[in-house]
Amino acid sequence: MTANKSFPTELAHTLKTHNGPVNALTFSSYPGTYILTGSSDRAIHLTRALPSSNSKTGPAETTSPIQKYEAHGYSVLDVAVASDNARFASVGGDRQVFLWDVEQGGTTRRWSGHGARVEAVQFAGEGDSVVVSGSADTTINLWDARSNNYKPIQTLPEAGDTVSSLHVHMPTYSIASGSYDGRARIYDIRMGRTSEDVFAHPVTSVRCSADGNALLASTLDSRVRMLDRTDGKLLKAFGQEGQGYRNSELRIRSVFARGDAVVLSGSEADPADKGAEAAVFAWDVLSGEVVAKVSAGRGVRVVSCVAWNEKGGCWAGGCSDGSVKVYQ
Repeated sequence: MTANKSFPTELAHTLKTHNGPVNALTFSSYPGTYILTGSSDRAIHLTRALPSSNSKTGPAETTSPIQKYEAHGYSVLDVAVASDNARFASVGGDRQVFLWDVEQGGTTRRWSGHGARVEAVQFAGEGDSVVVSGSADTTINLWDARSNNYKPIQTLPEAGDTVSSLHVHMPTYSIASGSYDGRARIYDIRMGRTSEDVFAHPVTSVRCSADGNALLASTLDSRVRMLDRTDGKLLKAFGQEGQGYRNSELRIRSVFARGDAVVLSGSEADPADKGAEAAVFAWDVLSGEVVAKVSAGRGVRVVSCVAWNEKGGCWAGGCSDGSVKVYQ
């Protein structure tokens, strides 16, 4: 597919603001000017995605964030931003769900209904009035962000192991979840129905396509699979033998990019090769061919999270050495 020949691979900006592995990152909502990053150093940082001055002297480097958000006592494992960019939610080892005011820099809510670390968080509902969280206690909780009630509105207990990933697809009123029990579940909130796709390996990432027809799932057998959401049929598998893609041990996130024409995923370096560097892979959705393989650079053993910004035509990867790299 010629459309993807020009997938952006030019390093534009390196963020060196964290001193621990970056576990989560998200662009701010449209137009995606900023990046929020969550790290094992227990902090969340807000930084410009691309440097404000377009210098042609090579990639820019930023060493201090615009804003630091510090309330977590443990690693931050996921971050989600509201569509109005005024609030964001974060989760991690604290067993709590934090709701933040971006400008004030502090938390406005902390929900503590989970019994183990929380690995995934998303906004849902009209006006992002609901926060959804998935935990190692095997439950998904829905929280009312508008009321002062500190109990979940609803708990979804179907998972048999850690809920590692969530994606809310509002047009179809559904929540997709991935779990280490080797299943991807889709909850149809309106109909009160749950559908389940079974994989032989733990699921580390789920993502719905924009139209809601396809589900992207990453599993610990070094595969990213795209399924038809209506019947669970396998549409395409990415990460075939010989492509060099590796994800066998850690939670790696994958996303759709380029208007769902490309699949983008981080990876792990080969543990047997001490000098190996992790890379980010981009595949053509239709052909399954690798359209880009971008090394994360020396000393980076894992790129655990990636994010795509449709408006800016750029993407970012969060690295095990604490850096975030933005490509355009």
